[in-house]
Amino acid sequence: MDTVFLEALTLRSVIGVHPWERSFAQRLELDLNLSVDTRDAAATDAIDAAVDYAALSERLAERAATADCQLIETLAARLADVVLEDNRIESVDLTLRKPGAVPTARSVGVRIIRSQSEVP
Repeated sequence: MDTVFLEALTLRSVIGVHPWERSFAQRLELDLNLSVDTRDAAATDAIDAAVDYAALSERLAERAATADCQLIETLAARLADVVLEDNRIESVDLTLRKPGAVPTARSVGVRIIRSQSEVP
């Protein structure tokens, strides 16, 4: 299996459990590792045979912008659902970071792994 990846995709979302956190959209960072067979895309050199990571990035940004979650775990799961809407992606290893959430740490976050076998 091959891997298509996106690193440090910047998203904005209202997220947090404290009232002050929920008063503005915070900056988040997203890393994705997508398990996908890229042989057809390589053979045809056609974007419709590949995972269009630019289009996927836009869908993820839109979902984050409208999510309004309290927990980063919830938002991560919703973003994984967006990724797995593309049936060619067998699984996603997703890391979502909330930089600045803990002043003495560069970042905090969650890493989840989801697959097509878990999609209802």
